[in-house]
Amino acid sequence: MGSEVSLSKAVRSNLLSLQNTATMMDKTQSRLATGNKVNSALDNPSNFFTASALNSRAADMSNLLDSMASGIKVIEAANNGITALTKNLESMQSTLRQARQDKSFQTQSFEVSDLTKIKIAGGQFGEAGVDVSLATATVPGVKAQLTTAASTAYVGPVSTSDSAAGAGARTMIDRTGFANTDTITIGGVSITLATADLATDAAFVAKLQGDLDASGIAGQYNVSAGTGANAGKIIVESVNPSAAAATVDVSDATTVAVKGAAEFNYSDVPTSITVGGNTISTGASFDDFVKALQDDGEANGYTVTADATTGAIKLENKDFGGTAPAIVGIAPANVTTTAVVAGAYTTEVAAAKHSFTVSYDGKTADISIGGVKAGANALDVKNWQDATLASVAAQLEAKGITNVAGSFDADGKFSLVAKTAEAKTLAVSGTDAVALFGTNGVNTGVAEKSQLNATKTVDKFVELINRDHAGKIRASNDNGKLRIENLSTQDLNIGVDLNGNDAITPLKIDGNTVRSNLSKQFNELRDQLDKLADDSSFNGINLLRGDKLKITFNESGTSSIDIQAKDANGNVRGINASNLGVDSLDAVDLDTDEKIDAFLSKLSSALTELRSQASSFGSNLSSVENRQSFTKNMINTLETGAANLTLADTNEEAANLLALQTRQQLSSSALSMASQQDQAVLQLLR
Repeated sequence: MGSEVSLSKAVRSNLLSLQNTATMMDKTQSRLATGNKVNSALDNPSNFFTASALNSRAADMSNLLDSMASGIKVIEAANNGITALTKNLESMQSTLRQARQDKSFQTQSFEVSDLTKIKIAGGQFGEAGVDVSLATATVPGVKAQLTTAASTAYVGPVSTSDSAAGAGARTMIDRTGFANTDTITIGGVSITLATADLATDAAFVAKLQGDLDASGIAGQYNVSAGTGANAGKIIVESVNPSAAAATVDVSDATTVAVKGAAEFNYSDVPTSITVGGNTISTGASFDDFVKALQDDGEANGYTVTADATTGAIKLENKDFGGTAPAIVGIAPANVTTTAVVAGAYTTEVAAAKHSFTVSYDGKTADISIGGVKAGANALDVKNWQDATLASVAAQLEAKGITNVAGSFDADGKFSLVAKTAEAKTLAVSGTDAVALFGTNGVNTGVAEKSQLNATKTVDKFVELINRDHAGKIRASNDNGKLRIENLSTQDLNIGVDLNGNDAITPLKIDGNTVRSNLSKQFNELRDQLDKLADDSSFNGINLLRGDKLKITFNESGTSSIDIQAKDANGNVRGINASNLGVDSLDAVDLDTDEKIDAFLSKLSSALTELRSQASSFGSNLSSVENRQSFTKNMINTLETGAANLTLADTNEEAANLLALQTRQQLSSSALSMASQQDQAVLQLLR
């Protein structure tokens, strides 16, 4: 709708000018209020859209900064973990160095001889252990040795029924004088005889053996009939050669045998007498005379019983059946003779023994060996051999011969053997020497040559042990004794056979408890390695566990970095005790300095890996921080460029506003003036 009011040209011109000024003032005020000279595409399409694109890119890059900041914290957390792991490994190194410096090893000292055998087990030797003796450090010589000459196995004195001495002690019974219902007591067992039992030797033997076997002493005695020189005798032999002869009582026999005897008084003896054809001098005293009789009786079969107080002397035949010793020189009226009575009697015979004398290294020992038990089966023989060797060893040692021992070979032959090869003579002599070992009962050994420089026994062992077992144990001379030092955290067990005769003394040397405890401390520190690595995470990402951190650097995603823990070959792997090659310790791993050094070397390698990984993470961190700085600057550049396209110059716009305000005032004045002119025309019309 058109205006119904007609304005003058001047008024219209001034009104338009005022309207334009007001529009321009509104625009200028808007620029000042927003700070932008381009607030919409209408203001400047090119600048508006260019600035919008720049601001959008800057906003995208600003979002990337948050990811970078978070990534930096992940790397810092990993670096914190590596720092802690490094300190932990250094503590483990300190623990191992402390163990290496500790030398609180335990010791034990004991006597040794050239024959000593030492068994060492436990410690660094394990259960099997090792044997130590000076024999292992010598060039072999030849030991002096004597062996039984017979081609058959040696089983000691052989028991035969016609021998006066069997393997075991025996009692020989003359059964003459026994009658029906008489009793005989053997080893406390009373046996009543019947007429049938007395008919023959075989019947008598069967009766005695049967009753003994049925009694509480069954198996202790063997009954047999004598033959040859002992024909008519019944022999009761102890089965065990070491047992005494059976106690046999024949006093209940109808007729008990009586030995022939002659009795007289010392006061009736002239300067000498003749007994059985031998002249015996009275000597200077009663004791001299009795001693002379006893010496003669030993040779001529009679015993002497004398009473120094009364002067009574009795000479009795040793054997039953023998007449009384004939005495000449004393009036017959002064000699009382006991007639021989035939009847039952017993005679005890000691167990059979082989006796000989052993000579070695200036010392001698009388050796006695008994026979094998009755039965002589394989087990009996083995038990007898063991007992015989123990007995021979004891008899030798009792006389100071500690370096000779008995032995049985696979064929059962008995030998006397020097324990060491020395240029010394081993010889046997005496009663059964020839019968057992032949006429050449002498053998000289050839000395061994020691490989050791030491000359004294203890020093030889010290040299031998330190030469062959260095690092496991240490030997030294402790005032004449051998001292062993256990270079282990484990207990060391030592068996000492002083004279090589299997008499072993057990000894124990405790392990090093300081090193053992340090191994536990080391393992506790090792456990912390994995725990520290597990706790080195940020926002759910743990680079030490092998997690991958991806950081994007530009808004298009074409620039980024992947960060992961890697080994020296570039393979992805987490950081923990196992991957660092740090194993847990057993106490035995600290037994030697060499083992400790090996573990220290592993820790050094682990520290090198940690430092390498720390360097890698440091390089990654530097890259991310550098990119973070670049992105911040880039955002500033983009935002500044956008601002340059859209921001208003406030000084310019303020000046424009002031000018427009002035113009507005001027336009208002001009409009007022034009309006006054119109009013003047109106007055003319009045």
